[in-house]
Order: sequence, then C-alpha cells, then structure tokens
Amino acid sequence: MNNSHTLLVLEPPYAMVRRLRDDAPAMGSVLLIDTFLSDTSIPHLRTSMDVAPWCPVCVLSERRLGGRGVKRIPRMCQVAGLDTIDDATGAILRAVDDRPRPTPSTLVEWIVKRTRVHAVGRSLSDLFSRPLLRKAEVGYLPYQVRDHLAMLGSWSALDWQHAAQFAEYAADRTSLNRLLSATDPASVETRQHMYDLLGVAEREFHAAHGWEWVLEASLRRAGFFEVSAKSFRRMSNRRSAMPARPMASGMVAIGSQAFGDRRAIA
Repeated sequence: MNNSHTLLVLEPPYAMVRRLRDDAPAMGSVLLIDTFLSDTSIPHLRTSMDVAPWCPVCVLSERRLGGRGVKRIPRMCQVAGLDTIDDATGAILRAVDDRPRPTPSTLVEWIVKRTRVHAVGRSLSDLFSRPLLRKAEVGYLPYQVRDHLAMLGSWSALDWQHAAQFAEYAADRTSLNRLLSATDPASVETRQHMYDLLGVAEREFHAAHGWEWVLEASLRRAGFFEVSAKSFRRMSNRRSAMPARPMASGMVAIGSQAFGDRRAIA
C-alpha cells in the first residue's frame, strides 16, 4: 500500500480531517498518523515525513509512544487519547506548537534534505548560527558562500538569515505574539521583511502552525524549484540519467486515487 494512503491531513482553517491521496497538503497543514490505520515504527514515521516535507507529523494513539528514537524526531509530536479530548483540533495544534524550537542544525538539515543540495549545508549553518548581517557585510562574504546560496535561488545571505528567524518565530507562539503586537521600529521592520520575503500577511503567518512551511515558502519564493528545473534540463541535454522530479509547483506527487470521505474533528 502507498504510504500516503494511510495518512490523514488537517489543513487550515483546521476544521476538517481528510485522507491524503492525490493533492498535496496546503501550507500550514499537519499530517496525522492514526495508529489504528498504520504502522508507527521509526522507519514509517520518517517515510511519512518525506511525503510532504513542509508539514509536521502528529501521531494519534491510545497511549503515548515511548522510545529514544521517537523523541529524537524534531518534526514529530504526539496526542494520546484523542477520543477523550473535547477539543481535538486544539490538542493537535498545541502538540505541534509545543515541539522544541528547531536548532540551526535542524533547519539546515531540513533544507539540505528537501533540496538535495548538500553543498549549501556549511554555508547555511554558519549563517543561521550568527547574528543578522548588516547590509554592508553581505558584500564581503566569501564568493563560495554566494555561489552556494545561488543554488537555492536568488535570495541573499541576509534573506536566508531572515528565513531562519521566521522559522523560529513560527515555532514559538509566545515570541511570535510579542513580535506581532510590538510597535518598536525593529519589530515593524521584521514584520515588513516577513511580508516582502514570504508574501504572507501577519494574520496568515499567525494562523499557520509549524515551522516547516516557512522554509518551504522560502525555497519557493527564492526560486529554487525554477533553478532546479533549469539545472535538470541542462543535465538532460548531456544525457544525464537523473529522473525528473514531479515538482511543477514545488510540491511532491502523493498518490493516484481521489480523496476519501472527510470527517470533522473540530
């Protein structure tokens, strides 16, 4: 059985759950693994996360799953005893929001795995681990850093630093609420960068859950998938054996059947 057929998806505005089959989940969605429907082994969890990398994964079970391997998966969370909870949607979203904040290495790992551009790992790690660059400092970065970032599209080093900053805000609702309500110049400027780079209004940003969608939106806005498609065409002309990836809109293919019934959990 296709792994995606055993997944459920909770999409904004988080009122309904449906089976995941053909269409890619919307940005801000949460993938759900119901232990009554599918395996909950570590390999299955990791495979499930690859179906839609921009979505966190929440395991629904009768009792909380243990094991060191489960706890080490930063994109996963759990909700136990969902049938006994009055606000099921709230419980799932709280579990997503209560995950530990992603470290710079977690963000770098996500981008490298999503893009398969391993060369950018060191440059992104250095950028994500240092304070925001001044505009004058960007021009003095080594050419190698700029060459690496060009593999991800048109964004500058400072733009990618902002992307990491926004992902951290998305993972910390308290800090996000503070940012969105602040009136000081620095906060106002950060919110403007958020809109300019991601194309998402403050209300939309606040309404979405998880941090993964921020990095996915960053890759799309930076033009990575267009750059990737052009690179593939050049390689194809040289008779490369690399297969084309189904990313016409920056999304992965997820199945071949129509969606099943929907069920409300709100």
